Amino acid sequence: MSAPAPVRRGTPRSAMPARPAVVGHRGAAELDPENTVRSFRRGVAEGSALLECDVHLSADGHDVIIHDATLDRTAQADSPLRTGAVAELTRAQLDRVLVGAGEHVPDLVSVLDTARREDGTPVPLLVEVKAPAAASLVARILRERFGAEAFADAATAPAWIISFHAEALATARAEAPEIPRLLTTTVTSPEFLAAAEELEVAQIGVRIAEARAADVAWCLEHGVQLNLWTARVDVELERALELGCDTITVDDPTWALERIEALTGPAA
Repeated sequence: MSAPAPVRRGTPRSAMPARPAVVGHRGAAELDPENTVRSFRRGVAEGSALLECDVHLSADGHDVIIHDATLDRTAQADSPLRTGAVAELTRAQLDRVLVGAGEHVPDLVSVLDTARREDGTPVPLLVEVKAPAAASLVARILRERFGAEAFADAATAPAWIISFHAEALATARAEAPEIPRLLTTTVTSPEFLAAAEELEVAQIGVRIAEARAADVAWCLEHGVQLNLWTARVDVELERALELGCDTITVDDPTWALERIEALTGPAA
């Protein structure tokens, strides 16, 4: 399934697509160690339309693909380095860390190299900036990798920058305004939606359990895509489909694609 083609931002639309595009969360987090090259390779193989990764910044200013601000949850038991804050460790120290199945902590370039289909076309990557200090570096890496012209049409953009932090997206917009932005949250509020408008985001993200019909209506009215996250069980996936969304983030892409087809019928 390809990523949905967004309407021009600000142009109202009448409905959400019947079949949202599947986003492989941290690659395929249910199937392989999250945020590893192995997991992103699995996410591609399992049919994800898009992939999602998380970025922190090391003590010496390098990008680090890891979800948490510390190593403690994801470092495997026999890792040479098992604990500590990512922001207080150098990239060389982080290169020693094992995070499951003998996998190392990758950098963004490694993920981009992996996020490719068999024919060589890139799988669009949602790059979530966890540490706002990493936003400028992420924008520069993506622009240098793809060139500004690759982002002229959000429907075919090879990457998006996403964050819970409005300041991170503001930094990314200043550095590379052409890269589409996604502001995400647990639950929307008037302040969140105002920030989304101010940042001229192409998509907002909302946790499935907290999403409301009003969020769908706002997105339709403003010509903004809606991402719902993260479906791990049937009831979550079913609720996301009932509400309607453009993209849905999942830990197991194969399960999600099978359930979506069962609930909505075969893809056209």
